[in-house]
Formats: sequence, structure tokens, C-alpha cells
Amino acid sequence: MTSRRSFIRTLGAGAAALGGLTACGGGGGSTSPGGGGNPPPPPPPAVSGPILVVIQVQGGNDWLNTLPPLTGANAGAYRSNRPAIGIPESELTPLNMAGTGDVGLNKDMLGMDVLHAAGKVAWIPGIGMPNPNLSHFTSTDLWGQGAAVPDGSGWLGRWGDAVFAPSDILRGIAVTSDIMLMVHGKKRDFVSVVNTSDFVYPAYLRSTATPPDANFLKTGFLASLNGAAGDPAAGLAASEGKLWYDAQATFSTLIKARTPSVAYPGDASFTNPRNLTRLSSQLSSQLKLVAQMIASGIPCQVYTVRLGGFDTHSNEATDYPRLMGALGGSIKAFHDDLATIDTTVDGKTVKAQDRVLMMAWSEFGRRIKENNGGTDHGTSVLCFCAGNMVRGGFYGGGYPDLTKPDANGNMVSTSDFRGLYATLLDKFLGGDSKAVLGATYTPLGFLG
Repeated sequence: MTSRRSFIRTLGAGAAALGGLTACGGGGGSTSPGGGGNPPPPPPPAVSGPILVVIQVQGGNDWLNTLPPLTGANAGAYRSNRPAIGIPESELTPLNMAGTGDVGLNKDMLGMDVLHAAGKVAWIPGIGMPNPNLSHFTSTDLWGQGAAVPDGSGWLGRWGDAVFAPSDILRGIAVTSDIMLMVHGKKRDFVSVVNTSDFVYPAYLRSTATPPDANFLKTGFLASLNGAAGDPAAGLAASEGKLWYDAQATFSTLIKARTPSVAYPGDASFTNPRNLTRLSSQLSSQLKLVAQMIASGIPCQVYTVRLGGFDTHSNEATDYPRLMGALGGSIKAFHDDLATIDTTVDGKTVKAQDRVLMMAWSEFGRRIKENNGGTDHGTSVLCFCAGNMVRGGFYGGGYPDLTKPDANGNMVSTSDFRGLYATLLDKFLGGDSKAVLGATYTPLGFLG
């Protein structure tokens, strides 16, 4: 089993269809660091023992209703295209976005105004890819691959291939019941942990609630390994099975019970100043588990979590406030919860809040023009990163021009999503973005 100390010592180790938003400059620079009010302080020195939490906003977030434009031609286009579902200005917190006009933060995104005012949120509006696909599944895979020339693996999976030792069985964890392509490597995948007592593998294969006998599983894995000589596919499957078994055995010895220090969306005591009803606990439950794993000393460096429900073809005026409340409220509660967790890095006590960076993404955005009480699949995404190490503000190539959509009525992306990945790999995870992504992409400026 990998020791906590040996894990910390290794933390710093380190298709053509996607061509168009090119390498070497596709990432874009900062358009407005700070973004309103007094400029935030500069980011702290390089994070020791970094932990990345990747949040999928699943379904295609209609981010024009997360950060609507407040001024200029964009504001006029927004209002004229969304007479029924546009967010009233009275329901927006103004944020200054120098160069492309002010925007307003949806007040239903609970707690994000506080994090923004503290300079802890980097907003990246209009990020996307050339030749985007409007299928949920294909677009999710394209975001997951993140490669100049896709090869069927994911960007975090390839990073893991380069930095994970065979004994690093819990260094990458998916807190979901599936393994996204994003965390699929050529050599191994992340493991899936959805609660403190079980794993997806081989749980999803069984038809009863009783876990299979551990010794039976171990015997089967070892037999498969011994019989896999000369068969690469069988060998890989056997190795993956053994990895899952080892992860389960190790996890059970490390995980400790924990009560969150703050209320999350879904909790009866959660503070809800917008009086939003029926807030989903999907994301908050996953982030509670992540906080528990961090507090227990689980040696994970990257977690993936998800909030679904954003495929808002109809009834958006009713559903979107709840989605915003669950997303923002969960992120803010998790950030506050981390402030109460002490971790150890190289023998020193470090608050978890000073180690964790959250990155939120969605597979695509929505059309500019509303349609029957909702919005259809579109292009161009809002990504954002939050944490103590972030230099808050707006980054990338700027807000898309809503008056000049493409031939299908979709926004034209202003920066390449791989610039964001390069930022996280080079400036946070300590990886080699060129090796992982297959080309050089200009990092964004929110991590210094």
C-alpha cells in the first residue's frame, strides 16, 4: 500500500477533427483579472499537494442564463432572443468584464457571488472546440479526449499513465457510477468510488445487494492474471480487475467516518436565501464524500463528480433556478467545508481548502434563441475554476458575440478548451501538457 508520505513525494512528477482553434495561442489570455470591485490579491505560491476536483455540469448548461450580458449589443441580442426565459436584470449580480461589456451573475447560483467577490473564481466564457458536435455522448467524449489527435484515451487518463505508479491505486477517483472517457488511460482507468462501502466494479455486474466474497474475487483475479500470458486484451482486463480489488481493500483501511462541518444543498439546515425548492443533493452528496476522503487521508490527486439535469429543452424558467442553486450551493458548501479539514503535506499541516481546485465544465452550451420554453443544443461553453489558489476574474478570448452567430444560430467559441487543460496540467498538477495533449496550447492566466 502506498504510504501517505511516498504519495506526497510523487505529486510533482510528472484528430485532426479538432484542428481549427489552433495550438500555440488557442488558449487565450486574461481579459479581466479581478472582474469587478477591488482587484483580488495575487495567488499564493505553488500549491503543495494539489487536489483537482472536476465537476461535470451534465446535459449542456445554458450558461447564457448563468452569466447574461448586461451592456452593449450582446445585451440587446440576449433580451430579443429570450423574451420568456431571459433572466431579469434585477435577478443578476453585476460583474465587470473589461473589454466585452459587463455581465451579471445569476443570483440563484447560491454562494458564487461570495466566492467571486473574494477573488476565488476564474470565469472562462465562450470556451469550446472547432467542429463541435451536438450529441451529448460524442461531445462529452471530445471534451474527455482533449487531444490534438484523439486516440481513444482521455486527457486525465493519459496524465495518470505518465505519473501514476502501479501502487497508486487510489490516486485518481471517479465519484460516479461510470468511468468517463476523460479518465480512461492507455494503461489504466481511474477507480470508481460511489460510497464508503462499495465500488462500481464488480457491483454493477451483480443482481443482488450482497457483495461477492472478497476471497473469491481475489482468487479469480489472480487466476486471470496467471492465464493471461500472450493475450494483451486478457492481460489488461485481468490487471484492471486486480487494480479494483486492491483499491477496494486499501480504501476500506483508510476511510474514516465524518460529519460535514457545514450544511449542503439537500440538508434540512441548508441556508437558502432564494427560497429555492427541491434542490438536488446529487452533487452535494458526491462532494461530501470527496471531503470525507480528503479528511481520511485517501491519497487521491484528482476526483471527478457530476451534476445532471441541464438538458433544458423545456420548462427552463422553473428548472434552471433549482439547477443553479444546487450547483453554486454545493460548490460553496464544499469550499467552506474544506476550511475545517487539516491535511498533512511533507510533515506539515495544510488546510484542505489551500490544496483543492475545482474545475466545472459542460459538454456544450445552448442556442442563443429560446425555443418552446427552453433552449436547444448549442455550442460554446462556460467553464470556471474556483479555489484559494485562483486569481479571480475573466479569462480566455472573451464573451462570444451574440449578434454574429454561426449559420446554425450558435455562438462562435472564443478560446480552445485545451488551453484550460494546459493551465491545469502545467500550473497545478505538475504535468507536461504538450506530452498529454499532443501539442502546445497557451495556458490561461488564472494560476499565475
